[in-house]
Amino acid sequence: MIITVGNNKGGTGKTAVTAHLGVALAKLGYKTLIIDNDPQCNCTSLISSAYKKTMFDLYSTQVNENFNIKDFITLTEYQNCDLIANSVETSGFSLEWMKTFPDCLSELKKRIVPFTKDYDYVLIDTPPSLDVTLSISLNASHIVIIPIEVSSLHSLEGLDKVLDLISAMQERNKDLRFLKLVMNKADRRTSVSKVLIARVLNDYGQKYCFKTIIPVCTAMQQAEYLHKTVFLHKPNEKITTLFKELATELVAETSEKL
Repeated sequence: MIITVGNNKGGTGKTAVTAHLGVALAKLGYKTLIIDNDPQCNCTSLISSAYKKTMFDLYSTQVNENFNIKDFITLTEYQNCDLIANSVETSGFSLEWMKTFPDCLSELKKRIVPFTKDYDYVLIDTPPSLDVTLSISLNASHIVIIPIEVSSLHSLEGLDKVLDLISAMQERNKDLRFLKLVMNKADRRTSVSKVLIARVLNDYGQKYCFKTIIPVCTAMQQAEYLHKTVFLHKPNEKITTLFKELATELVAETSEKL
């Protein structure tokens, strides 16, 4: 099961959700691969600093009889959780991809789909924009999860454009479907969060929203500053349980496809 985690708005916690959901799935016993397809490399910094090869190397390598995805995979501190790291150099591919659009949309798919059957879940982190990198990720995926920040109205702006892009990509990738929204950075002490949670549920319905809502968490902020996940920084924090609950929901929604 290959999952793109994406949103065209920055600050929604997309990378944190990708990293922590991936680790949570691994802790539940599912073999998980996290692919950092964002040249900002924030997901890489949270998961591992021990990588030798990155997405730059992956995209630079021709797919032939000698190609093996394992050459680009980094083992992490987390049992059952592997990583394909990224580097800022990967941003240079965007211009080349635009020259070869739409053929470039298969650049990730042809590299990972034939080689990811060893994993229960593959999570792809993406840039906070509606660019070709997001489209390439969608073309390689089965489902899409969209994190939204429910402490800021701006997080909801442009959400329909993401859904429109998913719909457009479904013309090319018949296996792709939007799964659900992840409501993130909630602060139930404020009226703003309460109103936004109610609005999201009203506009998109419970069918398209995970029940687990991820709150604002100081431990998460501290962990990101230290380039760690909260599972390493403060493993007994309540938020680790919430990410496991989110992972359990995801499994329940997708288990028939595993």
